[in-house]
Amino acid sequence: MDQRAKKDRIFFILEAALEYFITLFVTGTMLGYVLDTLGLSDAMQGVVSTAATFTCGAQLFALWMAGRRKKRVVVLGNLLNQSAFILLYVLPIVPLSPGARTALLLVLLIGGHAVSNAMTPSRLTWLMGAVPSETRGRFTALKEMISLGGGIVVSLAMGRVADIFRDGNGMPTRPYYIICATTLAVLMLLHTVCLLSSTEREMPSTSRPSVRATVGRMLHNRSLLLIIGVGVLWNIISALSASFFASYVREELGFSFTVIALISTAGSVARILASPVLGRLADKHSFATSMTVAFSAAALAFLTMMFAAPATRWLYLGYICFHAFAMAGVNSGALNLIYDYVAPEDRSVALGVKNALGGVFAFLAALLSGRLLDAIQANGGFSFFGVTLYAQQVQSALSLVGTLFLILYMRALVAPLHRVKE
Repeated sequence: MDQRAKKDRIFFILEAALEYFITLFVTGTMLGYVLDTLGLSDAMQGVVSTAATFTCGAQLFALWMAGRRKKRVVVLGNLLNQSAFILLYVLPIVPLSPGARTALLLVLLIGGHAVSNAMTPSRLTWLMGAVPSETRGRFTALKEMISLGGGIVVSLAMGRVADIFRDGNGMPTRPYYIICATTLAVLMLLHTVCLLSSTEREMPSTSRPSVRATVGRMLHNRSLLLIIGVGVLWNIISALSASFFASYVREELGFSFTVIALISTAGSVARILASPVLGRLADKHSFATSMTVAFSAAALAFLTMMFAAPATRWLYLGYICFHAFAMAGVNSGALNLIYDYVAPEDRSVALGVKNALGGVFAFLAALLSGRLLDAIQANGGFSFFGVTLYAQQVQSALSLVGTLFLILYMRALVAPLHRVKE
């Protein structure tokens, strides 16, 4: 049993890395190339990018999956969503009208993320079954370090490909999209092999809990409600600003594709260095402690981005490094807070509800922030004590205020909670 668990942990690490590589193609800068090619405005790009977060509502599918076998459904679901992402890279090179391309973009991107999110709680609780509770912090840190190390190679390679295959306006050309689609197909195949090779330990329950009973139990669980609050607040904070940075970095700050990839690499290195530190901190104290430290780094990131303008554009490097340090704790902590404070039988559902609510509120926050961006750009900037600021600098200030509030929330309400016994 122990040897099988070790093999499953290896497959879990590989699966997570491959899933992260695929995610790089449909978020951030690489997604921005597709959206630019299809002619979407800055504000629309931010809203479309955050639409993927809105699909976290699909994680309520975990309510239906409670007590059921997960492996077959998860494998088929991941094949479906990754196929949609492959088609997303075919879209810019097919002969369609701009309106049809935009419509298909929304269907493929939102549909793919919706299916992915529907599978996430079941996939994570299934694969985490092979990880001993006393080493979760170090294991998730190792898993993240390997994903990020491979992600550096993928980001640099695709950034270089984008610089080689671009037209006179700096936009990626047909060969770039063919290479991306082919790469995604290979990653999908390898990811499927890892899922099929992992053991499903959780047996179907003889009496599956009803959705009403599960939800009722959750609503009376104060610890869970507070944990959900952490996820919702962080998603809102990120949606207010970070989802609008991709176009700002390319256009106002004027970085090339290769430089953006190099800066992202610096962030990945910072995240790799931070992961074991925050992992050990979580195992020694708690994930609430490590996440509070991570949110403090996020506050520094947004503070730095407030001052990132064309004349001070290299401050963007500071933002990326501080934000990467923060995400080293936030990503693993978001999952492990559930494991610290929620009973085992409720974890899959709790993860789904937390992410679903966080996604809905993040999407609404992005819509409001997008309207703010449009208003500031139409006005030629935002004047503050005689200094004209770009819209993204104002958005960063809003995220900074939200992050400071979240740090107080963690210290006052989450840190005092009592961890559940395994």
